[in-house]
Amino acid sequence: MIDHESTTICIMRHGETDWNSSGRLQGTEDIELNDRGREQALEASSYFEKEAWDIVVSSPLKRAFETAEIIASRLSIHSVKIIDEIKERSYGSASGLLPEERGRRFPDGTIPDQEDFEKLRERAMTGLNRIANEFRGKRIIIISHGGLTNSILYTISGGEFGSFKTRLKNGCINKIILENNNWSVEFYNKTASELLHLI
Repeated sequence: MIDHESTTICIMRHGETDWNSSGRLQGTEDIELNDRGREQALEASSYFEKEAWDIVVSSPLKRAFETAEIIASRLSIHSVKIIDEIKERSYGSASGLLPEERGRRFPDGTIPDQEDFEKLRERAMTGLNRIANEFRGKRIIIISHGGLTNSILYTISGGEFGSFKTRLKNGCINKIILENNNWSVEFYNKTASELLHLI
């Protein structure tokens, strides 16, 4: 059956944390936003306010949920739906390490106890499809994480975007569309200030 109803989703990476600013690898650790991260959430709100949105969905981790709450409040959306499947990738024993520390401990770049990329993709797409099915035809904002979002972009673009090719900026917005049961990427890795400049 052909579904002519389109579902619009903006997936935003959470605002900055102190671990982000220092370069520490951040996985499932529950780190809060810093002041810059809260500013990024407010900046994103200014972009999202230009259009109507139906729902805000978030990872359960604090940095994503706080970003989502700031945006939902500005959009007068009264609750944020939490979906566990869109939390960040687990980086195992590499989590919390600075780049030079990771280089010393894992010189070939292989982290044996991190979440497998294929399992991450499967989890991410399960979460994305769950959201799209529950809110079919709606306009949805998802607040998630760099690794998780990259795995979605990689999957729906057939490897053209995402994975290890793109370092997603804190607070970046990635717009995807589901139409006729096919996903497409409208834009990715754009900050609110970049997008507002185009309006």
